[in-house]
Amino acid sequence: MKGFNMKVCALAACLLLVGHVSGYSMEDLCAQWSGSGYVGDPADCHGWGYCQGQKLVSWNKCPNGRVFNAPTSTCGFANSTICTTSAVATCTAAKSPMYVAVPSDCNQYGYCFGNGSIGYGNCGAGGVYAANNNTCVWGPTCPQDTICRFMKNDIFVGDPNNCGSYLQCNNGYGTPGQCGTGKFYNPGNGMCQGTNPCTGESGNSGSNPGTTYTVGQSVAAVCTGGTAIAPATTFFMPDKQTCYGYFYCTTAAGNGVWNACLTGTHFDPDTQKCVSPASVDCTYNRCGNVNSPFMAVSGQNCKQYEICSSGATAYCPSSNPFYDEVHNICTKDKPAYTICGAE
Repeated sequence: MKGFNMKVCALAACLLLVGHVSGYSMEDLCAQWSGSGYVGDPADCHGWGYCQGQKLVSWNKCPNGRVFNAPTSTCGFANSTICTTSAVATCTAAKSPMYVAVPSDCNQYGYCFGNGSIGYGNCGAGGVYAANNNTCVWGPTCPQDTICRFMKNDIFVGDPNNCGSYLQCNNGYGTPGQCGTGKFYNPGNGMCQGTNPCTGESGNSGSNPGTTYTVGQSVAAVCTGGTAIAPATTFFMPDKQTCYGYFYCTTAAGNGVWNACLTGTHFDPDTQKCVSPASVDCTYNRCGNVNSPFMAVSGQNCKQYEICSSGATAYCPSSNPFYDEVHNICTKDKPAYTICGAE
């Protein structure tokens, strides 16, 4: 690894140096998870707990000195399973060279020589070690500093450092996410909701999920500033509540008559036509008026998508970082859609 400023320690002398204090307990982990299952013990990599109903209902340790593997919820041999609470413990048992995270200091990383000894390197000023891809990256966020290090794969949990948001756990790392505008993640049921579970207050949404208008409704002062596209003499204006609603206007001073685009399309103010949602960057609820499970999030260059059933947002994997909402796939290349931003 580039920039490996290593110091080699006798294991006994290093034990105090790398003792881990995660700041979490198994009770804390269970409180952020709506599901049931096993979690790792942040104080002991041999220990595990069982969560149910957001409560820690039982706990124990793996037998015969084995290490608990939280992502798979299994007990593994110490020489092939990383101890998430101690780099020293991992290197003591490791039989082959490997890099490991140092739980007590994200600026550092450890190197197991495969003979029971450990060396230490650092990522330099402002850098942190990312064990998921074995590189030093720019801080300040520490990739390992997440409750997902002790949680099973493929689950959503509440973010204890950002109440109302969530983490998507995978391979010991948490991808942060937020619900749609005016919505909050509830770790008690794993759903997004309009009431903030942290304060009990309702969200103040800037992009309504629906509309207050009905088809054929005449509304005053909505045509101001509009112009017709020649050779037409009438024009259309967005309703500024949805991505699919518009007003039919005969004059800028007159009333507008509300209508909606056909299902599967959104209104484009520039062309004054109903078009494919990917062809217009609408900042309101993009899941409205479409029969799609996911939609790209406005302003994110197709690197983030919304889960329409819950309002939660998520990201594609780093190997295929762009979401193509037309074909409903994650892709390596950025799609050439308006919603994905300029090239």
